[in-house]
Amino acid sequence: MHEKHGVTGVLYDTKEGKNYFLLLHRVLNWKGWEFVKGGIDEGEEPVGAVLREVEEESGLSNVSIIAVMPKKVTWIAKDTRYIYTPFVLKANINEEVNLEQEIIEHDDFKWVLEKDVERMLTHEDNKKIFHEALDIIGQKNE
Repeated sequence: MHEKHGVTGVLYDTKEGKNYFLLLHRVLNWKGWEFVKGGIDEGEEPVGAVLREVEEESGLSNVSIIAVMPKKVTWIAKDTRYIYTPFVLKANINEEVNLEQEIIEHDDFKWVLEKDVERMLTHEDNKKIFHEALDIIGQKNE
């Protein structure tokens, strides 16, 4: 079985005392809402990969890494095991999101209030990452 390593980024910002999270609407291979994600290129470190993927998939460059999440996300599709490192990133909700991509992966985005994120996410692994990200964000704000 092949292995593919990648990253996923939970991007958030706070506006008027409320946390908002960036969700992307995926249209490549399946349809639904997810966080930024993508593969790690050869010779690339996960930190560089998540910053690159954020910029490629959302156009956002004014982001900072808050935490590398401790649990990797794994799944199997076809004959490949995917092993992704999740990150929590602080973004700027006022920065323009740009979905122009060479290969169209996403056709829409939304900054979603924390209370609505879980309902919108398509996959259970994203919901688990979201809950872990909330714990990390809560600890940073204490």
